[in-house]
Amino acid sequence: MPKKRDNDGMDFGIRVGAVLRRRGSILLVRHEKPGAEPYWVLPGGRLEPGETIPECAERELLEEANLEAEFTKILHVSEFMEEGRHTVDITVEMEIPDGQKAVLGSDPEVPEGEAPTLIGVEWVAAADMENMDFRPVWIRESIVGNSPSNIYLGGGRN
Repeated sequence: MPKKRDNDGMDFGIRVGAVLRRRGSILLVRHEKPGAEPYWVLPGGRLEPGETIPECAERELLEEANLEAEFTKILHVSEFMEEGRHTVDITVEMEIPDGQKAVLGSDPEVPEGEAPTLIGVEWVAAADMENMDFRPVWIRESIVGNSPSNIYLGGGRN
């Protein structure tokens, strides 16, 4: 008997987030969605069908921060579930050549004429991330060194 693969309307996706470090700082992007307060995340986005994890990270960095970067390794995997949504986060480490400057890009999924959700890109000192609305929290704790080094961080329900 075949396994049931129907997702019952749940939005399921795989998100690849990229960690770039430079002189004690980590590159973050600021998002603002209608009706919500702005928050910070790692640059990244949804893995597209047929795309590898490194390709996704490279594409997202180019779209969001106008940076060309090279994949180095997978740091960890986590996931979260909310009503109607299940996302698997794959956090990777990337390297950029010296001399490139992060410049705010765009989110191609936002229809033309609508307010952008991507509103900022900034190098932030790891210590300063503690006081920011960074999402999800367990990824922040892992990349700033406040949690054990595990490949699977869990996460669970928000």
